[in-house]
This record gives sequence, C-alpha cells and structure tokens, in this order.
Amino acid sequence: MKFKKTIITGLALSLTLAFSFPISACDDQPEPEKPIDKLNIVDDNNRNWYEIFVRSFCDSGEDGVGDLKGVTLKLDYIKEMGYNGIWLMPICESTTYHGYDVSDYYTVEKDYGTNDDFKELVREAHARGINVIIDMVINHTSSSNEWFRKATTALKNGETTGDNAKYIEYYNFSQTNQTGYNKVNGANWYYESRFDKIMPDLNLDSEVVRDEIKDIFEFWLVDMDCDGFRLDAVTSYYTGNVQKNVDFLKFVNDTAKSIKEDAYIVGEAWEGTDKQIREYYESECDSFFLFTMSAGAGSSSSVKQLFSPLLSTPGQKLENLLLGLQTTYDKGSLAPFLGNHDTARAANMLASKNLIKMGAGVMSIMNGNVFVYYGDEIGMVCADTSNDPSKRIPMRWAESDMAEGQVFNYKPQGYNGVIDKSLYPNGSVESQKDDPTSIYNYYKAAMRLRNRHPEIARGTVEKTESVSPYVAAIKKTWEGQSIVIFVNLSETESFDVKLSAYGNVQLADTLNAIGASSVEGENLLLQPYSIAVLR
Repeated sequence: MKFKKTIITGLALSLTLAFSFPISACDDQPEPEKPIDKLNIVDDNNRNWYEIFVRSFCDSGEDGVGDLKGVTLKLDYIKEMGYNGIWLMPICESTTYHGYDVSDYYTVEKDYGTNDDFKELVREAHARGINVIIDMVINHTSSSNEWFRKATTALKNGETTGDNAKYIEYYNFSQTNQTGYNKVNGANWYYESRFDKIMPDLNLDSEVVRDEIKDIFEFWLVDMDCDGFRLDAVTSYYTGNVQKNVDFLKFVNDTAKSIKEDAYIVGEAWEGTDKQIREYYESECDSFFLFTMSAGAGSSSSVKQLFSPLLSTPGQKLENLLLGLQTTYDKGSLAPFLGNHDTARAANMLASKNLIKMGAGVMSIMNGNVFVYYGDEIGMVCADTSNDPSKRIPMRWAESDMAEGQVFNYKPQGYNGVIDKSLYPNGSVESQKDDPTSIYNYYKAAMRLRNRHPEIARGTVEKTESVSPYVAAIKKTWEGQSIVIFVNLSETESFDVKLSAYGNVQLADTLNAIGASSVEGENLLLQPYSIAVLR
C-alpha cells in the first residue's frame, strides 16, 4: 500500500481552544498564544490516535450530551496534545447509547448532529493535519435496521419474493434453534445474534451483503471523506473460524483501499496472545490492537508486568518485549494501547500517578500507531471495571464540573453509580494544564516525543549496551537515521550513562515522571522513572 510521506518540520502552531468546560458547556474561545516545540511529523498511517466516545466528550448544545460539533471545538486541544488522528466510536444512527447496533449506516446519530456536522469536523481536522476514522460495525446490525425489519416481515408473512423477501439473505436464519440464535417474534424462525438479541448477525458470505458493505465504505470514504475504519469484533465475523475471519477481513481491506488507497484499517482482534493476534495480519489490514499490553489483558498485561515489585530485571524485560513484538509482528503496523471503552482504564491498571505516567511513557516509545482513550491523559478511572457504561463517563474539562457535589448532566445508559470527583482523582484538564508534574503534561510530552522522532514509530529495533538490568537500552533506525532510547524502570535509582559509548550522540529529549534527567559533562544522569532519547 502507498502512503503519503510528507515531513513537516519547524512546525510552530499556536493554540488551543479553551478546554475548561464540562460536557454540558464547551466553548471555542482561544487561550493566549504559546509556542509548540519543533516537530518532525511524517504524514503516513503511523499516527498518534485519540479515541473519542462522542456522547461523553464535549457538548456544544448544552443538553448534557456530547456531539460532533463539540469534537470540532476541541480539535485544537487534540492537536496541541500531539494527536494527529482521531478514532470516533460509532456515530451512525442507533437505538443504544453506545451505537454498536447500527440502524442506518448512512445517517449520523441524531444526538450527535448531522451528516454535515461530520463533514465539517473532517474538514477542520484535515486543516490541522488530523485524520479521522470511524468505528465500522459490520458483524451485525440493529434489529431496528430496515434490512432486518423487512427480512422478518417476509418470514412472518411467508413471502418468498418481493422487496421484503430479498433481505432474508442478509442474515443467518434457521428453522431450528442453535447456539447463539434467538427466535423471530411471530414466526417459527431463529436468527443468529451472538452479542445480543437486538444485534442480528449479518450473513457475510452473501454477495449482496458484501455489495452493501462496499456502498457503505464508498459513502464514508468518498462522500464523507473519512480516512479509514476501526473494525469492531473481527474475531466474531465467523465464530470460532479464524481463517474465514481473515479471508473476510481481506475482502474488507481490499474493498476499502480500492476506494481510498491510503485508508487506514485497524481491527479489534481481542485475543490472548500475540501469536493469535498476528494471524489476523494475514488479511493485509494495516493494524490490529495490541491487547496483550492493555488493561484488557488483566494481570498478564505486558506493560503492567514491567512494574511488578518482584521483577529484578524490568529493563531487560522491556527490551525483550520490544524485540519479541518486532519478530512476531513481521508485517503491518502495531497498534499499542493501554485502555479503551471495553477495558479498565489505564489509571485503573497503573494505580499510582508515577505508574500512570510510566505506562504512557513505555507506550510512547513503541512502534506503530498508539491509541489513547479520551480522559486517560488526565488519569480518569472507572468505578466498576466490569460495567461497560462506567468506562464511558464524561470527560472532565473544568474543576467547576464537580463543584459543590455537582455531577454531569449526562450519565451513560446502564451506569447506576454516581459520577463524582472520585472518578477524576487527578483533577480536570483545567487543573492539570499549568502543572508541569501532571499526568496531562506527561501525556502531552510523550506524544510530542513521538512527533519529534519519527524513528520511534517506524524504526528497526536493536538492543544496545545498557547500564543496569533496570534500564532498557534500545536503538531504532529508520531511513538511515538512528536514535538510542533509555528507559529507567526503577522508581528510586538513578544511573549514569556515558554518552561517548553510544557514538557521536547528544541528549535530544527526555520524558520524566519524577525528576528531570540531564547531561553533566560526558554523562547523562538518568533519573528514576525517566526516558531519554539520544540522537
């Protein structure tokens, strides 16, 4: 696949929209101008992505529900934070708060706005160098989708021809009950619906369904100028059949790229091992999420394990992790993330301020695309990690959101807990933005690190000489340029690094969770929980 590859140097953009407003009131008044460091951004499909649940992000209409205009108002915030890609969770018309059951693939959910609002968002995002992908749910539809309503009407009426009957082919119907099937109301038929009875599975073997999918892709990639798709639940396209899932994904990828050559496709292959996830890359899709490092992997998360107090060689473990990923994922582009809308949040997995920062730091030096879930940059948590709605609470823009026990107007359907300050233990965007030690500013610096050094996302990884089992020392080379990265995974010990041992290099960047690393003479003093880049 061909990518655009334009280097943007000396980028000196100014500012950001004011981001000190709650979900019930966001604004677009600018802050005073301030400089942004010189960047070196490659315009390809290795990006820093920001995942947004529109309903909980920013409300432009003051009705307590986030919308697309609210996302547009926050584009300068997103840009300044260092993200040059946005993934929007489902935005098509749906009957549920989360949108993973699509009623109409061609219409934006009315709570979020209009199709024109989406077009405006994409135009404004592209003007800032930000790509936009949307969640594409094609394993199933909503039971309220016109296709399903017509199909079940035909079954109830015994129709075998006509407008309604042609839609029977769109779904997997059976006259006998089977595992993962539900009964059609008013007819002696059953339909496959693995996730929920309101989510009938599509018949993905059907050529007419595939033609519909092609039309949907063309609408979003061409008419709406979307930059690609996040594919939901790709392991469920054909339950228990990896090869058929891969074959269908190849159709999806080929179809999307036949419409827009540089469309970015990332899939949700929620599997327990890297070997299992790697199988899906045979589809030629660009990326699949690296669940093995995320909060979704629980105690076996490869990132969480780095910070085990029982581990005496965390630096070596990180080196081996990065080298192992390079060997296992020998095609495509990695998609590392710490948490998303289905998992515990990063701050739940990494339960201290310093660990939250270091988790983001480790992610920031990984190859490929990184994905950050909205609110992780301010250390939001979910009170109930087994309850999906609790993972999708509103972004906290201002301290006043929580004043005097006030709670947000919006609460995700199905979440019965109180949305209060306990879910925002590190404060709001407003309270963190001027604090140089905040999680917010650490995330901002981490994304800037990636944007300043394109070798991080794209380079070939080699192990180089380290100074301690607690320090990972790796070299990354891309297009003839190399950098050396040190990651100190000790929370208490600092280490001296002799720069001349790594060639004619200088300290180019640091990322500091506790204290600032610095150079004294020929030595780099690598502070506890710090990352340094030599160039």
